[in-house]
Amino acid sequence: MNETADTEKTGKDSELVFVVNTNAMILRGGSNVIIESEKKADSLIVSGLRMLTGALLSVSRNTPMRVRSPTATVGIRGTGFYIEAQEDQTYFCTCYGATEVASNNDPESRENIVAKQHDRPVYIVNDGGKGKNIRNAPFINHTDLELALIETLVGRTPPFVFPNESYTAPRRNY
Repeated sequence: MNETADTEKTGKDSELVFVVNTNAMILRGGSNVIIESEKKADSLIVSGLRMLTGALLSVSRNTPMRVRSPTATVGIRGTGFYIEAQEDQTYFCTCYGATEVASNNDPESRENIVAKQHDRPVYIVNDGGKGKNIRNAPFINHTDLELALIETLVGRTPPFVFPNESYTAPRRNY
């Protein structure tokens, strides 16, 4: 098994959409991420991401990995997630699936999050105090449409769907 690391950087007004095996990602403008991978047989498996700065939306299934930022370490268990990393704060949304979120500087700030559809976005900070470095956050800066797009790139659909009859406003005949 060979381990490799690739760095992806995006310019200020750019965006990069890419696939690595069963992982699909959108890297926002002004971002810097290191993708850690392992070569198994004839495939490259993403084993971890180091989000240095910027924002990333990612989907994977049955592929555990670790995501690190300046303030947080997150265990991913085949999940859709969105992360924004800054030096003093990380925004993290478990879009669906299960994650284990931990503060890098406070072992008492740790949470298991299970989400069906953006149920508990969080901020992970350095200055919240012992056991208080994970805080509730709003749902920001990513969409279900983007999740559907990158799931499609790897032949899947998101695990949540909108029922056919969920739209109740009057219909127009054109």
